[in-house]
Amino acid sequence: MKIGALVKGGLLAILLLSLGACQQQREQPEKVDNNSSPASEPETRLVLNNATLEQSNNRGQPLWKIQVEKASYSPDRKMAQVSKIRGNLYQDGKVVLQVSADTGEIYRDGEQIFLKKNIIATDPRNGAVIRSEEVEWRPKEDVLMARQNLRGSNAKFNALAKEGKYYTRQERLELIGNIIATAKEPQLQLKTEHLNWNIPQDKVIGDRPLTMVRFQDKTVTDTVAADRGEVNLKISSTTIQDNVEFRSVDPPVQIAADTVTWNYRNRLVLSNRPVRLYHYTEQVTITGNQAQVDLAKEVARLKGGVRGYGSRNQAKLYSREMTWYVSSQRVEAVGNVIYEQADPQFNVTGDRAVGRLQDNNVVVSGNSQDRVVTEIVPE
Repeated sequence: MKIGALVKGGLLAILLLSLGACQQQREQPEKVDNNSSPASEPETRLVLNNATLEQSNNRGQPLWKIQVEKASYSPDRKMAQVSKIRGNLYQDGKVVLQVSADTGEIYRDGEQIFLKKNIIATDPRNGAVIRSEEVEWRPKEDVLMARQNLRGSNAKFNALAKEGKYYTRQERLELIGNIIATAKEPQLQLKTEHLNWNIPQDKVIGDRPLTMVRFQDKTVTDTVAADRGEVNLKISSTTIQDNVEFRSVDPPVQIAADTVTWNYRNRLVLSNRPVRLYHYTEQVTITGNQAQVDLAKEVARLKGGVRGYGSRNQAKLYSREMTWYVSSQRVEAVGNVIYEQADPQFNVTGDRAVGRLQDNNVVVSGNSQDRVVTEIVPE
């Protein structure tokens, strides 16, 4: 490595502390017999103690500046081994990462820095902290590459991954492999193989199959699986897409749709696409073109081609809109109501229906005086 490439202004600026800089003496050539070739030129290594090293770009802006306990240069000055590192990484002349590590290596006239063991990198702009056991800083690309046991965190979110990249210009952390991430309040755990955490926007985007688990006081309340999803940490909301399978523990309801918006703070699920709700203890299914499911209040409201079905007695209820009170299993249907049951076989139409599908206990009524109110009661 060229020594001058490591320092500001093209010169090696070394702040000598107590021990200063030292250069090892040339080693004496070993004795050789008369038949051997002449001894080669002995190699020289430069060793610096308690030094400050820095690198600037062609505009004079700093790329990085570090303090090291020891720096040992290769004889050709193309590589330096450093230890006990603390310092700053820059972008456009401003600090973007404050770093520390046990050991490191500097290559290619300072264009590559490798840090190893107990690495901590903090972005002062957003409070994000990145930890790893091995990273590479590429100042010309504005990227910090973490290759082993990546951990990223701030006040709202933390994540573990096999590896990843931090793009300092976008303030975006890309996580790759065996990801376990957690939104802290309320607690939402996410598992997948690829995530992008856009830190200033408080958004986490997953473009691979993922699962989410919501906790309340360390108890699981809801689980979700989908092909992709996005979490907005500011408003505790997620947008989940493609093959969505949502399961609530209490109430015991499953939700299936192509696209779902889920506010995991208040447990409100919304979908403007065809959706299917299933109560897996009462065996009641309700489908519709739109749905709003308040799991905290245990109320679901569906619109557009709504169909309710009780599998125990094969009762069916069709309407334009339907409200389902999940805890009591009571339904209220409005608009173009059709009710059917198998035993005894019956079919009735009206403008409104109220009752419980699993009991064959439904009242169908009309709005005008010439409509007959029909009551169906089990025998």
